[in-house]
Amino acid sequence: MPAGAVASTVEDTQGWLEGICRRTDEILWGSYRFALGLADAAWPRVMFPMKGQQRRVSEQEARFAFVTALLADHESSWAFAPEVPTKLSYRFAHRATGLTAQRALTDLALYRPGSDAPALAVEFKSGGRSGKSEKDESIKKDIAKLLAEEPDALWFHVVRSANNATLQGLLRTLDAAISQLSNPFKLAEYLARGKTVKPRAKTIAFHICVLNPDMTVSVHRTLDYRPGRHEKDFFTIASTATRASLEIAGGQGWSVHRRSVADVC
Repeated sequence: MPAGAVASTVEDTQGWLEGICRRTDEILWGSYRFALGLADAAWPRVMFPMKGQQRRVSEQEARFAFVTALLADHESSWAFAPEVPTKLSYRFAHRATGLTAQRALTDLALYRPGSDAPALAVEFKSGGRSGKSEKDESIKKDIAKLLAEEPDALWFHVVRSANNATLQGLLRTLDAAISQLSNPFKLAEYLARGKTVKPRAKTIAFHICVLNPDMTVSVHRTLDYRPGRHEKDFFTIASTATRASLEIAGGQGWSVHRRSVADVC
């Protein structure tokens, strides 16, 4: 099977998906270098526009870089659609009394040839998380969608920079969200009132991309998610960070990718 062809097994699909994520990394890294005005940066395919006094780093840049990488894979037959309505209805401000549930949106859905049912749901996020604040609720909302809906999933998270605290905080937040929402009664808090859905067994890939030109690193790992089975230490990763570097030891289950010598835009 050619490297970019639609895969027939979970392993092939995940290998192909990680390759697309790495291509996305390269596009984001090259584009961010251009945004910072670095001398060796080539003209980019994706712009990081100004927002106030600094460049915006958001889910949108990550999503369009991913689509650019997908379209560059000429051997692939996947189709895609943005902002795809979910099958289930959700009440994401779930603490509000009497809130009406409505369909949510999947950031990007991928489709296999011959099918108009999403085979892969992709959620894009940006920014660090502490694992301790209300800001982490935005992650829980999207994790609820991933666990309740049918397709396998990719969680693509982009951060401007990272240190040990921010990386561990983000991983801790993801771990806590999945652990909590694996309980059908906790998951039901995000669904239409009176609706209980068991989390669905599936494959979920997690990809975290750091833009800082002194670090330019991404980590990727695939979770064989089974409701009720906690994958202990899945989100644990040992790293050493300084102001200008982020070192991640191998052999921890996470694959590590660093910027290629040449800009890829």
